[in-house]
Amino acid sequence: MENRVEKDNRNLIAFWDKTLALTEEDRKSRQGAGKDGWKEEAPSQKLFDAAASLGKKKKVLDYGCGSGWAGIIAAKSGCPCVVAVDVAQGGVESARFHAELYDVAESMQINLVGPDWLSSVPAGTFDGLVCSNVLDVVPTETALYIIREFSRIVTDDAEIVIGLNFHLSKEKAAARGIELEDGNRLYSGGVLRLVSRSDEEWESLFSPYFAVRSLDYFAWPGEKTETRRLFRLSKKG
Repeated sequence: MENRVEKDNRNLIAFWDKTLALTEEDRKSRQGAGKDGWKEEAPSQKLFDAAASLGKKKKVLDYGCGSGWAGIIAAKSGCPCVVAVDVAQGGVESARFHAELYDVAESMQINLVGPDWLSSVPAGTFDGLVCSNVLDVVPTETALYIIREFSRIVTDDAEIVIGLNFHLSKEKAAARGIELEDGNRLYSGGVLRLVSRSDEEWESLFSPYFAVRSLDYFAWPGEKTETRRLFRLSKKG
């Protein structure tokens, strides 16, 4: 019998497959942006700068790549080998489209992977890693698995970029008429959309494996306040 985590993960894959898929209109719009359109793909300048900083690395993993914006920026910034993976077919097809559009397909390996793919990656494979809007939209058990495997597959001097959504406290959720299951899980239409944790709670989850080098805040287009989180991590020796 399927348990809650398995059901959440299955629903998430179906949701993101549909959400990330590009329509023909989307493709035409992207093509109209021209070859420099990659400079506008990141949701914020701070995320762009973080992804660009990975350009000096030799092999970068873009985990949960979605449209591939972070991996493309890393490749455009000089990284000769970017591995971009997603569990959603819609994301992989979108990333491949954008990699071709922005002339970095030869520098990128873009693959559809299973939820346990990280376990198959040899230790110390990557000296750079970016993971944006993944860890806090999956079940806690899945996030812990990902964090643990990240620590195994990166080199000791790896640069790690983690993007997270804003913290939605129980009080703020209640004020907005939002119900959080178990105090931090937000569902919409039966799909897990957020597992909300404070900065300190995230640092606690990272701490067995990583040190927090910096924490910055950013906003998506149209947002007035910078409440989303940008963690820069380093592997603990």
